[in-house]
Amino acid sequence: NAYQELIPGQSILIPKPEANNKPADSIQLAQKPIDYKYHTVGENETLFSLSKKYHSKIEDIVSLNNVQGFDIKLGQILIIPIYPDPNAPKEIDTLRYTYYEVQPKQGKWRVAYDHGITIDELERLNPEIVDQNLKVGQKLIVPKFIASKEDLRDDKHYIYHEVQPKETLYSLSKQYGLNIDDLITENPQLTEGLKYGQTIKIPRKHIGLSDQDVSSDNFNQKIDSLLVKDTIQTVKNDSLETEPIFTNTQPVKINLLDSMRLDRPYHLAILLPFKLSQVGIDDKTCDRLTSNNILSYYSGIKLAIDSLKSLGLNVQYDVFDTQGSPYVTSKILETTDLSDYDFVIGPVKKTNVEKVAHVLEFDNTPVAVHQFKDSLTYRNIVVTTSDNAVLKQHMLQYLKEKSPGKAINIIYDPTKKAEADSLAVHLDLPVVKIEGKETDNGLSIYIDDIEKQLADDKENYVILLSDDDAFIFTVLSTLNALNKDKNITLFTLDDKKLYEDDTNDRTNIYLANLNYHFPSKMIRLIKPDFAKKFKEKYHTLPDFVAVNGFDTTFDLLLRAANADNLFEGLQKIGRTSQTSKVYLYKHKPNTGFKNQGSVILRIGKDLNLHRVE
Repeated sequence: NAYQELIPGQSILIPKPEANNKPADSIQLAQKPIDYKYHTVGENETLFSLSKKYHSKIEDIVSLNNVQGFDIKLGQILIIPIYPDPNAPKEIDTLRYTYYEVQPKQGKWRVAYDHGITIDELERLNPEIVDQNLKVGQKLIVPKFIASKEDLRDDKHYIYHEVQPKETLYSLSKQYGLNIDDLITENPQLTEGLKYGQTIKIPRKHIGLSDQDVSSDNFNQKIDSLLVKDTIQTVKNDSLETEPIFTNTQPVKINLLDSMRLDRPYHLAILLPFKLSQVGIDDKTCDRLTSNNILSYYSGIKLAIDSLKSLGLNVQYDVFDTQGSPYVTSKILETTDLSDYDFVIGPVKKTNVEKVAHVLEFDNTPVAVHQFKDSLTYRNIVVTTSDNAVLKQHMLQYLKEKSPGKAINIIYDPTKKAEADSLAVHLDLPVVKIEGKETDNGLSIYIDDIEKQLADDKENYVILLSDDDAFIFTVLSTLNALNKDKNITLFTLDDKKLYEDDTNDRTNIYLANLNYHFPSKMIRLIKPDFAKKFKEKYHTLPDFVAVNGFDTTFDLLLRAANADNLFEGLQKIGRTSQTSKVYLYKHKPNTGFKNQGSVILRIGKDLNLHRVE
């Protein structure tokens, strides 16, 4: 009876008013239940699990069953409203529309842009995504026939920038020299915020970019104006002894400077994201070298080239500013034949590395990059910095050689148990494993648990496995206290940068007392003669970024100058030591060359680093 008196606490169904402002052609899910079901509550079932099972809303189940306090009991019978499965395919006009599966890192703007529609149109087709984020694997209705991306672009008046992680409207306005209001005017979708992977238009009229700006003409002079002009200085390198590896012969040590081929020219292309609109062409202060890693890296490259030129090597180079932009990188590839160069240094960003490597792979032109991690492989890529797997393997080999006769102890936090078990098997020696504890204050370990396991009659090798700073410091202080009566040497399988915590002298003293050994990608010592020449040229002291640029370029040019081409030099020349880095390239036909060079360092009683191996 519609006029029956209501009872306090009674639950009633009130239909929601139908929206009358929806477009006639919109495609939407049914808003009413298609059925009801009686369900007997089973063990461990909750309102949440039932809502997921039947694609219902918790509040609907509560309302229909007058549930108090959101508590349901085992054996309780509930009425469950059944709604259509939101993941089930919807009926659509297959002549006009199709289904699209959302990919990782895609948002509404990216899906709409890729299918030639606006976000509003996408939401009209898929009303369930209104005020909701997209989910990977979600099925969306999109137009079947769309204009090609090329038809949608206006390359004459705009450049197109793909938003990278950590970029903001402010950083983009600085990069391209225009204000935020101009960015939003050209890209109204930015009112919803900047999103990773988003493509935005940058009007050329604001930045004055033309095809000539991506060529190398006069660019060397522009970028060099950021560095201090000076006469070419030679950096004497006393560590150029190498071990070339030849088939069926014993390795021999030679100095590559004595055997360079001076009868041919070498031509390099340098592709780096200088982003000159941020730096300013007229700014000639040397402070830029210490505040800009790219300029610092380039200063090392230039010093290496100048040093070898002064020794008679005919080296020419052209510099290109990729601006960190895939679009600008593509324009460089379109306007310049990079296959004419002996090799390319850079780019930096993964997407740009892939573009350059892909184009130059057919011509077998080497592309030397600092690092590159991806499932895609290119046979012409040369990765110049070793990775953590190399460091770990080097330290394991060192431990296997040095451990016999020692007491081996592995101290680890509970998150590293699997790694500790694997390490014990790999060492194939008697090993004592000491596990830390979870406490109310975080990870910890007790001095008694360590002390009772350490040997009194032999040296203790202690291998520490943890990424927890508090746990690491607890272990360091505990071992330091025990080291008075025990002979302890501490090891880690990677470079945890413990020594670089120079704000805590106590930590460094602990490490020195424990004769701490660790693997490293660099020797991490800047030689005085290198620092002197660098300061003479640039009027500032070098950092390790500059050293890395110098060592990598110096090594690549020496390998190329001691062979018919760089690839041959990478294959036939073995381990090389430069001012601070070690290079030993491993080759795989389909994945190019990767540096496997690393060093074992220890901290001495003098608190200085010493190379062990």
